[in-house]
Amino acid sequence: MKQIIPFAHDLLSQSVTKGSVVVDATLGNGHDSLFLSRIVGEHGNVYSFDVQQEAIDQSYKLFNEQGIHNVTSILTGHENAKDQLTKRGIHEIDGCIFNLGFLPGSDHSVTTSSYTTIEAINQIFSLLKPERYIVIVVYPGHEEGRIEKEKLITFLKSFPAKRADIAQYRMVNRSDKAPFVVALYKK
Repeated sequence: MKQIIPFAHDLLSQSVTKGSVVVDATLGNGHDSLFLSRIVGEHGNVYSFDVQQEAIDQSYKLFNEQGIHNVTSILTGHENAKDQLTKRGIHEIDGCIFNLGFLPGSDHSVTTSSYTTIEAINQIFSLLKPERYIVIVVYPGHEEGRIEKEKLITFLKSFPAKRADIAQYRMVNRSDKAPFVVALYKK
């Protein structure tokens, strides 16, 4: 059985290929961008967003160590993704991942929020090609994460079924605080 992050990555790898343009909506420590970079290859592009310079600096260290040069990190919240992408001439994307919560090993008071996450999902969904995924790793184990999870799930339940199929992948024998994956598949 796949654990949460490998499952999220597997979903994305179903529709992201060499040359794809993808988004890491929450750069964090750079591991999702690194994964995406390897899938899209040297002719593809990964656009990553984070509000913390620390995350961008740590990630670029990782990218340099791995010889990765196709990731563009943007110091702004993911709620600004559409504007930032269209300014760069990007009007369609092949996939997106969100890894919600806070930057591991940093200030835990700096965290994603339901308001910015829902806004970002709406914007990124509008750029997403049909038959592609937005994958969201949700961490309800801290107070802001719990609130974000509740508002996110309420929002996704109201999302029109004619526009997307939305599924949840979670371990049922774990606490309600355990991370899980939500996948939006654009029809």
